[in-house]
Amino acid sequence: MARSAVLHLRRDDLAALPETVPEIREILPNRVLRVPPVVEVRNLPASVTDNKASSWGVLAVNALAVWGAYGVLGAGTKVAVLDTGIDDTHPDLQGKVSDWAEFDENGQPVSGSQPHDSGRHGTHVAGTVAGGDASGQWIGVAPQARLAAGLVLRGGSGTDAQVLAGMNWAVGTGADVVSMSLGGLTLGPDIPSTYTAAIVTCLRAGIPVVTAIGNEGEQTSGSPGNDLFAFAVGATDHRDLPAGFSGGRTQVIQESAFIPPDALPLPYSKPDVSAPGVAVVSAVPGGQWAAFNGTSMATPHVSGAVALLLSATSIRSQLQAAKRAFLIQDLLVGSVEELGESGQDHRYGFGRIDVLRAIGFAKERGF
Repeated sequence: MARSAVLHLRRDDLAALPETVPEIREILPNRVLRVPPVVEVRNLPASVTDNKASSWGVLAVNALAVWGAYGVLGAGTKVAVLDTGIDDTHPDLQGKVSDWAEFDENGQPVSGSQPHDSGRHGTHVAGTVAGGDASGQWIGVAPQARLAAGLVLRGGSGTDAQVLAGMNWAVGTGADVVSMSLGGLTLGPDIPSTYTAAIVTCLRAGIPVVTAIGNEGEQTSGSPGNDLFAFAVGATDHRDLPAGFSGGRTQVIQESAFIPPDALPLPYSKPDVSAPGVAVVSAVPGGQWAAFNGTSMATPHVSGAVALLLSATSIRSQLQAAKRAFLIQDLLVGSVEELGESGQDHRYGFGRIDVLRAIGFAKERGF
C-alpha cells in the first residue's frame, strides 16, 4: 500500500508542496466521515418477528441453507470490520475477535487501546457478520468467522486518515474481506480518489472491500462506497423491496491514475448488489439486541456471505490473490436474485445476494 501522511499546512505551503517534494503523487483533504444515519426500529412487523430461528436477513440471503447444505458456518475465515469498535464481551461475540486496533484522527495507532465500542454501530455490524444465537435467534451470517475489529469512527465520526490506516492494518491481519459501513456523502457524479489506491491494494491482495452506499436516498451516494473498485451494497426490506433511504446513482470518473486515458470519462453505476438492511436485529453493547435500518446493516450481510463462500470452497487455495477478490465479487453478482430492472440499476444494483446460489456456482466451476 502506498505510504500516506497527514500534514497540517498553511495554504501557501500546501500550494508549493508538489514542487518541494516531487515524489508526492496526490494531495487530498483529510475529510470527516461518519456512520451513515441509522434508525432504530422498535415496532417490528409480524413478518420479521415470525422468523424465530434467525434474523430475517440471515434467512433471506440463504445463509441458513448454506449451513445445512454444506455444513459450513464461516470457520477458517477472517472479516475485518472497520467501525466504531466492538463489545467483545457480548455473548454473541465472545471469543471471536482475533485482532484489534484503534486509530486517531491522523491515522496513528492508539497505544494501549483495548477492544470496546465507542458507540453501538460497530457491535451491531459485527453481530450481523459473525454473531451467534445467544438470544435464542441466530443473528450472524457466518457465526464461526473470526473478526478483526478496527476502531476508525470514534463515537460515529472519523477521518479519511483513520479509515485508510484501518484498511492498511486489515490487510496486515490477513483478513479475507474488509467490511466498512461508513462514508461521506458525495452530491455530484464525480468522486474523490481518496480510497482508490487503498481499495486496489486490497483487491490485489485478494481482499474484497465491501462498503455501504449510503442512507441519503436515491440519486445520492457515499464515499468510499461510490468508488469504482468498492463492492457497494444497497438495502432491501423483508418484502425484497428497496429501502427508501438506500442510495445509488451513476458516477463518472474524469481523471484517474488507474484507468487508461482513452477510457475516460468513464460512467458507472452503484450499488453493485443489495442485501437486507431494514429492521435488522443484531447485537448492541451491554449484552443487548436492537433492530436498525441502514445500508450499514446490509453491508455485513455481504461481508458474512464472502466468509461463507470462502469457507465452503477452495477458492483461496486454488486461485492466486490478484484474481481472488474479483472472482468472489463475480460469483456474488452472478448469483443474485434479480428484483429490479434487467441488469444493474440504482436501487438493487444487480440484485439481492443469494450466498447458497453463489457457492453452487463456485462448486460447479471446480472450487
